[in-house]
Amino acid sequence: MNLTRIADPYAVPGRYAKAQLHCHTTRSDGRLTPRALLERYRAAGYSFVVFTDHNRVTVCDDLNDAAFLALPGVETTVPRPFRPLGPHMGRLGAPGALGARSAQACIDATAAAGGVVSLHHPSWTGNLWTGGWSLTEMLRLRGYHLIEVSNHHSRTEEDLRRWTTVLRARGAAAPVGAAAADDLHRDGDLDSGWVMVKVAAVEPATFLSALRSLAFYASTGPQAEFGVRDGTIACATDAPEIRFIDAQDAVRYAAKGPEVSYAPQGDEGFVRVECAGRLGRRAWSQAFWITRTA
Repeated sequence: MNLTRIADPYAVPGRYAKAQLHCHTTRSDGRLTPRALLERYRAAGYSFVVFTDHNRVTVCDDLNDAAFLALPGVETTVPRPFRPLGPHMGRLGAPGALGARSAQACIDATAAAGGVVSLHHPSWTGNLWTGGWSLTEMLRLRGYHLIEVSNHHSRTEEDLRRWTTVLRARGAAAPVGAAAADDLHRDGDLDSGWVMVKVAAVEPATFLSALRSLAFYASTGPQAEFGVRDGTIACATDAPEIRFIDAQDAVRYAAKGPEVSYAPQGDEGFVRVECAGRLGRRAWSQAFWITRTA
């Protein structure tokens, strides 16, 4: 008799809280002051906001309380061959030293400080075509935790392809999560992409730990709940369609919402869940790794 074991990234205590991981203020090229930006996000129902001004750390804790938390961060341009040319890296929560130049050195400095690294808009063609993260580099780098799969600067389908390719290469021992973000520069960018983190409290350490352990999902609209129940991967969502997709990007099962479950066969490698909402809006789970046992 063949059985399967399912690794559930959401099997942690807590509740879901809305978080923005990529936004800019007047301290770089945004149009809102740090406090004004936080006021917009708090009014929109967010519990966490990470500032990611270009190549400088922004701190504003004016609105921090038990229900809302703003954290410092930075969007570092990795020089190709010199700034402002090069791809962008989000260094979240505790950026570390900003003097590092290579991509791996930036990751190492952030990790040493206790922060979390996200590769921003991998397929972006800006900065005179130097702004993207090549798949070769994404596979070579070590120590980062997140890849943006939805950002208005890049192509979601291509970024999803790069994310799942990295997942296959890194395996269950060193997975990487899919994130969505506003990359906010002006009011019109607000609420175009975010993550829902599962946390027990609105605290910096709890939040960053949830990002590292991939206890979150990415969304541009749909709400969802993911988990393992009775040997199946279960999803409940307000989106009209749910798809269960394996490590080779093949749809194993698709059905109408609001609640659907899928029993893995054991040969999937991993399964990720995609909730397809109206007007092209979507939500993406992290990978549920599948192991076949005898």
